[in-house]
Amino acid sequence: MGESISGDGSTRNAVVLIAHGIPTYRYGLALGLEQSEFAVQESAPADAPNTGEWDACLVEVSRSDSSTLSALRDARPAGVLIALLDEPDADDYRAALRIGADGLVAQDAALDEIITVLRLALRGTVLLPRGIARSLATGVTRPPTALNLTGVDRELLTRLAMGSPVADIAKSAGYSERQMYRLVREIYHRLGSRNRSEAIATATRWGLISESQSRAAAETDNAARPPPRARCH
Repeated sequence: MGESISGDGSTRNAVVLIAHGIPTYRYGLALGLEQSEFAVQESAPADAPNTGEWDACLVEVSRSDSSTLSALRDARPAGVLIALLDEPDADDYRAALRIGADGLVAQDAALDEIITVLRLALRGTVLLPRGIARSLATGVTRPPTALNLTGVDRELLTRLAMGSPVADIAKSAGYSERQMYRLVREIYHRLGSRNRSEAIATATRWGLISESQSRAAAETDNAARPPPRARCH
C-alpha cells in the first residue's frame, strides 16, 4: 500500500480506489488522479470492500441507499472515505459524516475540487462549502418530500413569524377568521407542529421561510398601514 502522508504532509503515491458504477467516469477520474501523482485502482461500488489495499476511496453513493458507504466503513475502519453524490446538500453531508465518511463532493465537480477534498481528507481535514457549513451550524435541513406548501402557505407562515394576529392576516387576505384559523391549523398539522412557535421553528429550520422574507413582509405590512390619526386637544 502506498504511503498516504509523508513527513512533509505530502499525499504523493497515496493509493486511491475509485468505486463508481460507470466505467468511463472511473477512467476519466483515474487519469486526473494519476497526473496528480496518486496511485489508482478501480472497481464497482459493490466490490469496493473486497478490492485490494488502498489509502482512500472515492465511492459513488446514492441518496436513497448508503449501504455501500456503511459496508466500506465497516470493512476498512482506517481508510479515508470520500462520498460522491449528485448535488449534495446539508442533509447529505450530515448523513455521510454520521456513517463515517471523511469527505463529500459532487461527482460532477471539477477535478481540482475533487483532488482538494481528497488531499485534505488524507490529512485529516473535512472540506465543507460555506453554505453547507452554515446550514449544518444552524440545523437547516430539507423538508420531507411529501410536504407541499403553496406560495400562499409560505406567505401565511411569514406573517405568523412576524407576529401578525390571525385576525389581521384573515382580513388582509379576504378570509373570515374561522377560515384563516382552519388554514393555520392545517399548516401546523402538515409541519408536525402543535402551535405557532413550533411551526415557525420548523419552517425556518427547513428553509421554508427566512429572515429576509420576514423583514420584507414587515416592511410591506408597515407601508400598507394608514398613518396614526392626530389627537385633538
